[in-house]
Amino acid sequence: MSRLVNEFSWSVSRDRIFSSCRRAYYFRHYGSWGGWEHDTDDRTRDIYRLKKLSNRFTLAGLVVHSVVAEVLDRHRYGRETTLEAAQERALESLKEAFRESRGDASRHRKAVRLFEHEYAIPLQDTAWERMRDRVAECLTHFFASRIYRVILDTPVENWLPIDNLDSFMFEGVKIYVAPDFAFRNDLGNALVLDWKTGRQSADEDRAQIVCYGLFAWEKWKMAPRRTIGELHYLRTGEKDVVTLDETLLQAGRERIRRSIAAMRALLEDPAGNDAVEESFDRTENRDTCSLCNYRRMCWPEWPSVRSA
Repeated sequence: MSRLVNEFSWSVSRDRIFSSCRRAYYFRHYGSWGGWEHDTDDRTRDIYRLKKLSNRFTLAGLVVHSVVAEVLDRHRYGRETTLEAAQERALESLKEAFRESRGDASRHRKAVRLFEHEYAIPLQDTAWERMRDRVAECLTHFFASRIYRVILDTPVENWLPIDNLDSFMFEGVKIYVAPDFAFRNDLGNALVLDWKTGRQSADEDRAQIVCYGLFAWEKWKMAPRRTIGELHYLRTGEKDVVTLDETLLQAGRERIRRSIAAMRALLEDPAGNDAVEESFDRTENRDTCSLCNYRRMCWPEWPSVRSA
C-alpha cells in the first residue's frame, strides 16, 4: 500500500497556529507526519501523539458540538431530544473521556489523552467541575436559542449537506472548512452557522465565517449577499450575524492568499511541501508555550507523566 502524501492545504485553524508559533505549526503539519506508521522513528511518533492531545477546554467544546450534532441528527429522523437528555449525554461523554485519559486506554491511538494529564498539571476538582458546568451552560443556551427553533421549523429538505470536514479549492490550494450547520431559508438564502463554546475572538471568528461564504459560493453556487453567516456564542447566548457580500469575500481571499504565501516562504521545497524544522522559529511568548501540546519538544525541562 502506498504511503499518504503530505499535500499543502490551508484552514483558519492552520493560520491561527502559524501566527501563534511557527515551530508548533511545523510540529503539527510536518514534524508529526508519518507518526502513525509502524516503522517511523520515536521522535516523529511522539510528536504525532502530542498532536492528538486535547485540553479540558477543547474537550468541552468537542462534547458540546458532538451533542448538538446528535440532537439535530435525531430531529432529522423525527426523534426529539430534551435539554436534560442532551446534558446527560454530554456528562457521560466527559466522564468517558476523562477515564480514557487517566487510564491505560490513553495509550491507544484513538483514545482521548488530555494535555493536563500528559503534563501532570495540578488542578483542583473545581477546575473539572467548571468544565462540566460550561458544557451544561452551552447546551442550555443552545436549546433556548431562536436559531434552534428556526432549525426545528425548517423542512429537512432545506438543510444543506455538510461533511464533518469539507473543502473547496482556492488558486490550486485545498481550503478546509467545518461549518456546524447550514440551511436555505424561505427566501432561498443560505444560512451558515457556527457554534462557539469559548471566548469571542472577533477577527478570527469573522475570518472563519468569511471562509464559509467562499465555501458556499463554490459548493452550493450561492452568490455574494445570498449567504448569511451566524456565529452563536453558546456560553453567553449572544450571536454575531455577517452578510457575506463581495467586499467581505474579496478581503477573505486576500487574507488567505497572504497567509499561504507566508507559509510557503518557509518551506525548503514549496513544490514538494517539504519543510525543515530549523526554518520555523519558536515563539518568545512563554505563555503560549505553557499551553502548547509540543512544549516538551522545545523545553525538555517541563515535566510530563510519561514519554513516547
